[in-house]
Amino acid sequence: MRVTKGGTDMFCPSCKQVTTCKAIPAAQVTYDPSDYGQRKYYTKHEDINWFQRGRECLSCDHQFVTAEVDIEFLEELVELRGALSTIKANAEAYIKESSAASQSLSKLSKSLSVLRALKVYKSAKG
Repeated sequence: MRVTKGGTDMFCPSCKQVTTCKAIPAAQVTYDPSDYGQRKYYTKHEDINWFQRGRECLSCDHQFVTAEVDIEFLEELVELRGALSTIKANAEAYIKESSAASQSLSKLSKSLSVLRALKVYKSAKG
């Protein structure tokens, strides 16, 4: 005898726990009539495609949309996120260091102007 529980166990973003969620039309969640098709892709990036499904949590009635994507795409996304994080950290370090360098350059310029003034004073005196 087969027992059904009316859905699939998955993480509910509202409950913040793994609970049973039933499939519903994604358009019911997004209110976008084009979301009745489950196979999706970006027209500018046809290599990025996914299978979407609306879900309703049977514990809290929260409705949301899930997407099934190729694992290679997720791995690429994680790698890109890491690279962007590194770029951001390097940019922040550059801004901090360039600000410090600018202040040092300003101090050096003031010091050199004192030397120039001293040189002008000596040549006028001599």
